Amino acid sequence: MKEFQIKLFGLRKISFSRFEDNLILVIYTARNVKVKRISSPFVFHWRKTLAVAAGVFFMSMASLAASIVYMSRGDTHIVQEEDEKLKDSIVYSEDTNYSDPEDSSTLKISQYKVKDGDTLGEIAKEYGVSVDTICGSNKLPSYDIIHAGQVLNIPNKDGIVYKIKKGDTIQRIASNYKVNADKIAAENNLTHTTVLTAGTEIFIPDAKPQNIIAAFMWPVASRRITSSFGWRVHPIRGGRHFHSGIDIGVVFAPVRASKYGKVTYAGWMGGYGNAVVIAHPGGHKTLYGHLSRIYVRRGQYVKQGQGIAQSGNSGLSSGPHLHFEIIQNGNTVNPRKYLR
Repeated sequence: MKEFQIKLFGLRKISFSRFEDNLILVIYTARNVKVKRISSPFVFHWRKTLAVAAGVFFMSMASLAASIVYMSRGDTHIVQEEDEKLKDSIVYSEDTNYSDPEDSSTLKISQYKVKDGDTLGEIAKEYGVSVDTICGSNKLPSYDIIHAGQVLNIPNKDGIVYKIKKGDTIQRIASNYKVNADKIAAENNLTHTTVLTAGTEIFIPDAKPQNIIAAFMWPVASRRITSSFGWRVHPIRGGRHFHSGIDIGVVFAPVRASKYGKVTYAGWMGGYGNAVVIAHPGGHKTLYGHLSRIYVRRGQYVKQGQGIAQSGNSGLSSGPHLHFEIIQNGNTVNPRKYLR
């Protein structure tokens, strides 16, 4: 690998991607792509991110360019192989296999006062629960609307805080929410014959069905596939290579879990940018790449359709989209055969 000094007349495009306090700078020239990851305590908001990026790039072009790895036509296959090795070491590791939830701790409900700029996804990630849990426990009318000053009740595990209605029984509640009646009774120190008092509250663990549909759900609202599963010419590096998933054309949109499972990886994955891996019962895994934001953490269990991230353009990407893979017992498969 060689060092490369940027020549302004060869510059085609500069792409900025933000992830937490990191700025991912991708510089496209006539023949090459340069990637730089910048960590700064000042990079907190998008506008500030752009200001910092512009200042760093234009005021200190020479020093920045000197630290960027030059990817010539002869070297791209090396970088591509390294990206695939990194991804494979994560996706095929036993650490990213599915395992059943451990015994839950004693129920504790915390209160959180919403601040300006908060989102439900960020709050859910902070407390290690799903957005469904916060919405269901607080009877929120929308997954998108919360107000500064609003106080949220947040359980320390997934489920719903439920207020008993007249005539309710444990069996009826269990049937309505499709959960085990024994789990409800055990969670609340009740018996199946306990008379429930209207107006009191109980906790219903896993109050929503894990999978709404039997098949894999589309991870984003868009159905526009910009690159299919199989052999193709790499859109940036050139050369023939095997595309192990599908690229779905979507611009900074919510990404949801395709099926119930356990988040076994959430972080940076080389050329795949910010990525999430979810392991599912039965030997399947799903991979979501090029994300701009991640709303879940490793070890968290997510329901089908639950918001896990926001699509983006991180990593080595020719434009905003979602890279989506399904791995079955250690082998990548064509997601189109599994998506409903």
